[in-house]
Amino acid sequence: MPDVKKQALLPRGEENGLAAIAADLHKDPRRYRAVIGIVDCKRGAIDYDTDEEQLTVRFRRIEVVLRGDHGAAEQLIRRALEFRTDEAVLPLELEDELEKTFREMEEPTSPEDPDEGKKGGKP
Repeated sequence: MPDVKKQALLPRGEENGLAAIAADLHKDPRRYRAVIGIVDCKRGAIDYDTDEEQLTVRFRRIEVVLRGDHGAAEQLIRRALEFRTDEAVLPLELEDELEKTFREMEEPTSPEDPDEGKKGGKP
């Protein structure tokens, strides 16, 4: 199975919803954000020494998931993960990690931010 390149290409312009949170990413780079995206494959390469194939993913569209939609996003991730791993019930460590990640995303970044969650504000 081919490996997928870890540094994917992001879209330019209106298709790149991450531009709206660039300042927040810079301010708090370790904070997780939930995103939803559409991808395709830009290129593939083969290492002839190892016969490994590596694909470069290109995001065609990427958007930040709004705080009010985090529950739905968590459900979608769980369903996709269960399908991919063929496990109806995820291991406890993974369940805990997903729950913790989404719980931390729900915490406000700063108590004095009145625009948090509003259009144009931080998602």
